[in-house]
Amino acid sequence: MSVSIGDLLRRTHGLWEYIDEGGEGAKRLRELERELIEVQQRETALSQENAALKQTIADYEHFDVERKHYTRKQKPSGAWVIHVRPGQEFEADVEQGMEFCANCFQKRKLSILQPSEKRGSAVVYMACHECGAYIMQDKPPTGFAEFC
Repeated sequence: MSVSIGDLLRRTHGLWEYIDEGGEGAKRLRELERELIEVQQRETALSQENAALKQTIADYEHFDVERKHYTRKQKPSGAWVIHVRPGQEFEADVEQGMEFCANCFQKRKLSILQPSEKRGSAVVYMACHECGAYIMQDKPPTGFAEFC
């Protein structure tokens, strides 16, 4: 027979009519109720944590399934990006031609790279707005030097 903590708390409330308010029994009953409330709060917290962990596992498993739809691609600059494998179709908000940050992909995030220009630079970069990385789009011109 399984009894919930809520049932136990209801039972302790029913005992008050049989216990003298100022006596030792009342002190023990108050302590028991306090401990039952603490156990109920811990049970609720553990239940919520369990649900969150199950969701995290499901997200990881989903990403592992989706991961096979992507491959690495080296840009003319030598930098690596992630893109959808040619001919792949799957249920995601991803289109052919999109490029993603390789750094974020390793952290199980899909972050679309966006064209960006660094101030004072003639080179076009792809920027990751998730991790802040800048990836040079094309091969740098001969004699190219950039200072931060």
